[in-house]
Amino acid sequence: MSRKHIVVCTEIKNSSWRWISHHFSDSYHWSFCRVRNSGNGLSVIVFRLMASLNAVIKARHADVVVSHGPYMAFYCALFIWLFRLKTPHISYSFNFAELPSGMALKRMKLLFKTVNCFVVSSNMERSLYSEYFDIPIEQIDFVRWGVAEPDFHLKASILDKPYISTVGGNARDYKTFMAAMAELPDIAAIAVMRPSNLVGLDVPDNVKVLVNIPKDDALSVIKHSVLTVLPLTGSEIPCGHVTIVVAMYLGVPCVVTNSSGVSDYVSDTETGMLCEQSSVDKMKQAIIHLQADGALATKLTENAEVFVRENCSEENYVFHFNGFIKRTCSDGK
Repeated sequence: MSRKHIVVCTEIKNSSWRWISHHFSDSYHWSFCRVRNSGNGLSVIVFRLMASLNAVIKARHADVVVSHGPYMAFYCALFIWLFRLKTPHISYSFNFAELPSGMALKRMKLLFKTVNCFVVSSNMERSLYSEYFDIPIEQIDFVRWGVAEPDFHLKASILDKPYISTVGGNARDYKTFMAAMAELPDIAAIAVMRPSNLVGLDVPDNVKVLVNIPKDDALSVIKHSVLTVLPLTGSEIPCGHVTIVVAMYLGVPCVVTNSSGVSDYVSDTETGMLCEQSSVDKMKQAIIHLQADGALATKLTENAEVFVRENCSEENYVFHFNGFIKRTCSDGK
């Protein structure tokens, strides 16, 4: 059997990122098409279009197109439709921090019908996206976020005392977090976020904010913290999986907003602590409780480590992708 050619389209610019290709030895030939530049507004669209066009051109002689993220899925689907290609298309990391509306939604509904399979990181997203985009739910697969244990250069702690952390940009309720920290002046915190998260935010003196820092620095912030907080903007937010999984790998217990979007990862007082959405008091009490209860923190850390290694490794995607190949390619093995 000849090697299958897999074309991967991604917004991850790091050329060393090869997804799960190293798990397949020489059985597949991989081509990666990346968004080469960053930008805002129209420039983002242009860069995504260029990467997707490159991927679909390569896909004319390939067996499968793999897109990562909803927008790369959309643009790849656009060019596959324009070129009338029959190459199977699967979209991984299909996740929206904010759902589209208006003409963008209409265009996505049309083009998403051409995608063979979507892969989401939480069960609630299957029904959410199926209903919102008119996608048959059978075409949406739930696979827990699967990554290798973080490989990074641990930097020295930037604080000389214990602190808690919060990291991320999508659907984050930093207003509630900052209000809770304002009532906990004796607890230090480091918050790693995007510039947009800072707009209109009141930051108390005990919180140090870092913006757009390198990945190794952000991981080091989590690793050195006594606990990390994932404040989400609602109870049905399918965001934060990356942060949760990373913290579990790093051995740092989590306080998480109770959301159906993270229920596949966090079980209250077993693999993390859940708190009510938008509640300053509940978040404050969860932080106090977990920081003071060393036995609970140890229990959560140990349980989370077992969970993440059994349920969130790269093997998740290896197994799923092999299954997709077998379903869509007549001689797939």
